[in-house]
Amino acid sequence: MLQVARQLGTPCYVYNEAVIMRQSRIVLDTFENQPVKWLYAIKANDNPHILSLIQKSGIGFDTVSFEEVLLCRHFTDNPRQIFYTENSMSDAEMDAAIQMGVILNIGSLKRLERFCRHPEATECCVRINPAIGDGHHARVNTGDSESKFGIRIGQIEEAVALAKKYGKRIIGLHAHIGSGIKEPENLIAAMKVLIELSKEFSDLTFINFGGGMPTPYRSSEKPFDMAHFGRLASALFEADLKGRPEGFHYLFEPGRWFVAEAGFLLTKVQTIKDQLETRYLGTDTGMHHLMRPIIYDAWHDVVNLTKIEHTPDQLYTISGNICESGDILAFDRLLPEAEMDDVLAFCDAGAYGMTMASQYNRRALPAEALLKTDGTFQIIRPAQTAEETVAEFLDKCRFTTTINS
Repeated sequence: MLQVARQLGTPCYVYNEAVIMRQSRIVLDTFENQPVKWLYAIKANDNPHILSLIQKSGIGFDTVSFEEVLLCRHFTDNPRQIFYTENSMSDAEMDAAIQMGVILNIGSLKRLERFCRHPEATECCVRINPAIGDGHHARVNTGDSESKFGIRIGQIEEAVALAKKYGKRIIGLHAHIGSGIKEPENLIAAMKVLIELSKEFSDLTFINFGGGMPTPYRSSEKPFDMAHFGRLASALFEADLKGRPEGFHYLFEPGRWFVAEAGFLLTKVQTIKDQLETRYLGTDTGMHHLMRPIIYDAWHDVVNLTKIEHTPDQLYTISGNICESGDILAFDRLLPEAEMDDVLAFCDAGAYGMTMASQYNRRALPAEALLKTDGTFQIIRPAQTAEETVAEFLDKCRFTTTINS
């Protein structure tokens, strides 16, 4: 990776193709004899080259915006491979999704009513709030009773009545309790609730249990035991399938699982300074490229690639180049003594890195590269220069400079 940084420059994201393929194989092998399908939640990382890799593995797409739906249509000619969970959807987005034929997952009674009144709508999935939440941070807990997501359990009868009134079919049931679920048993508990609630629906052809399989960002964290989860879930499926129609299936959507461990954000040390008790390493990246630390207090291991053989003996706080006091990517990390231009790697950064990145302070977005299984790397998104970034911004704003350059 140090060679990639030298050739491509920093900051840049680097993704390991072999890790993405490994993670895909693990989930596909988990339920070999069960009617289970997998969806990739593309909000984790939507680079087209990565979407192509995952789609070719036989995995569908979980989307949460119409823009994501449009993107995924470039990778499949079967709209039923795209699952679209709406969040405050507009009428125009709903109409376009219906015309396109994707599976629409509806999370409120008001939106369900508008769907049912649409003359061309026929069938949909509904998202239920199971009143069970989990996740690595309060801001990613999506299943508790006060969450903004899903139709609460007490309104299920209204949802069923709406569909019946307008002659529509609710063919799917969905819930997602959070991201970074700590234990397989927590997801199993939510699955049991959803299976029980499914008895209220007469036209179901599938249940989507969401995802949330975690990534062990710290070395002290144990990996999610997918094999153990598979055994627990298989027992549920064997009992549940006895009363289901032919072709009934289950879905999971573990977005982070596929890409988090595959990605690294490479950055260069540009400042070293002591501020009384804090010793800073200032870098050429920041919270505009990796938002997780400031949003979720997230931890990413940091490695000094330039000093990879040296003994860690200095405590550093790693800051970004954004004009915000909160632009701290890592606090109090034990690293080898750093020098200017050393290259650092933020590990496990393949999920929710570039998809959350912005051009705050009018900074350019980083490049992205894919480390291929044959040892070569491919640039899958080039970086822009400062001049290109500003020129593009002015062009999009349709602004013509008023001074002679």
